[in-house]
Amino acid sequence: MRKSVLLFTLIFTILTLTSCTQRTIDETSIQGSITIETYASVSTQTTTSDSETAPVYSTIETSDSTVTTTPDSDAETTAVVETEVSADYTITDYEATMYAINSVNVRQFPDADSDRIGHLDKGDSVNVTGIVSNGWYRIEFKGGEYFVNGRYLSDIYEEDEEVTTTVATTTATTAATTITTTISTVTSTATTTASDEDVDIDDEVDVDEIVSQLGSNSYTALNYSTVKAVWFAYLDIDNMLAGATKAEFTESVSEAFSYVESLGFNTVYVHVRAFGDAYYYSNYYPFTSAYSGTVGDKPSYDPLEIMIAEAHKLGLSFHAWVNPMRTTTKKNFESMSSSYTLKQWYSSSSTNGTYLVYDSDTGYYWLSPAYSAVRELICAGIAEIVSNYDVDGIHIDDYFYPTTDESFDKLAFSVSGSSDLSQWRRDTVSQLVKEIYSTVKSCNSSVLFGVSPQGNLDNNLNKLYADVELWCSTTGYLDYIVPQIYYGYNGSLPFDTTAVQWENLVTSSSVKLICGIAAYKVGTTTEWSSGSMLSKQTDYISTLSGYSGCAYYRYSSLVASSSDTLLAGEIAGLIKSLASY
Repeated sequence: MRKSVLLFTLIFTILTLTSCTQRTIDETSIQGSITIETYASVSTQTTTSDSETAPVYSTIETSDSTVTTTPDSDAETTAVVETEVSADYTITDYEATMYAINSVNVRQFPDADSDRIGHLDKGDSVNVTGIVSNGWYRIEFKGGEYFVNGRYLSDIYEEDEEVTTTVATTTATTAATTITTTISTVTSTATTTASDEDVDIDDEVDVDEIVSQLGSNSYTALNYSTVKAVWFAYLDIDNMLAGATKAEFTESVSEAFSYVESLGFNTVYVHVRAFGDAYYYSNYYPFTSAYSGTVGDKPSYDPLEIMIAEAHKLGLSFHAWVNPMRTTTKKNFESMSSSYTLKQWYSSSSTNGTYLVYDSDTGYYWLSPAYSAVRELICAGIAEIVSNYDVDGIHIDDYFYPTTDESFDKLAFSVSGSSDLSQWRRDTVSQLVKEIYSTVKSCNSSVLFGVSPQGNLDNNLNKLYADVELWCSTTGYLDYIVPQIYYGYNGSLPFDTTAVQWENLVTSSSVKLICGIAAYKVGTTTEWSSGSMLSKQTDYISTLSGYSGCAYYRYSSLVASSSDTLLAGEIAGLIKSLASY
């Protein structure tokens, strides 16, 4: 985005009439109807949520709308037949073979909140049976017909080139080398038969030792009493980083941050580790493949330094967003340097399957928090960020346990002495959260630590094993919590009712409650096409005394094109609501 585009967007947003009540969907809109003539270009459409490119391991069990497919069984295969799905969607019958361009969820209905049926791996072929008016595709899957976000299907599949990667080993600092050696020693002495010491969750990570070697940071963090935040997911950052020079990346970041600041935001949650990687110079995690396509291949500049500097120039609080447990795919591990602990765990038969566990449902390897060595690596990575960079907060989201399957950590549980798997998992996650909090505070007491769990309280407790009630009622776990209340008002989890549930849940005076709002849903259903949903939800939260602000997912979903009058109207209303909050 160039400055002229930014200026145009701001002017257009402010001048657009906010009385628009129904979105007109066509080929040029962000969630446009995909016709037979244009379906092949769907891979360039803007996505509404990064959860579809990295399949989530639990789903919200309700949807804002009920979609029922009624295909015309008498239609000829060559005919184009309009099939009613609901008031929100229509489907054009069509037959084609297409390919997944990334790992993507398969949903019961064409909606990111619909029940998850399974997923496609990158390169999987599917039989397409219909094109939905909101840009999703109907496909044959597991003996039925379900839906995939069309952003991640293509009619052409090209094999990835085999890349032989030589990654230069970073000259680590003495502190980082010492910690890595400690973690690696645990790895090298691990056996296929774990001991109680290996898996005991009470065997706490020595945070003081980590901090004493990495050092503390005297920077005074910038944070606000009323938080008006926006998430910058890895997808947003990847678009700026891919192949960019330092000047190009700086310009892109500056314009993006300037734009959100002009809307009235004062805080950004920015992805700095999404898949066991780093968008900064790290001694523990390889540089993200987003820059060149190869894991570990980093630019001559440090993206995190630039992002923090540009945010602070504008008075924006910068929170580094980390996914602590999710790592990467088999392919990326194969090309990763063996200098990294993650690669050593991947290569060892003792730790591949215990410390690091492959989840076939998501297609990624996940770290198991049951092991102190794993939590030590996670905390060392957090300490590295807080000690070396002037961040204002550390932020993690809802990526905890990827599955409820007991096989994920069967060995660790079997020697834990516990008889309740669910409670044991909650305890391990709570232990990790507590140790991250302690790490952050030991490195810099002014830096905040927060978590963004799902809005669905039952999912948090019983699918992700995140004991949010404990964290929100007891000191020593969090400074703030941002539940993803990504709902409208018509489903079984209404936005206002759920918001009050969370307000009642947060009882510790030391924990701030911030409401997560789904900007990415604008225009996806009739309810979300009112033209005023973002401002309506913001205004409601501002009336609840238990809340200290709102956060919006995500940046790209708040950038209106010249033809997107619905989103422009939403943004115009949001500007007013943020200004009065």
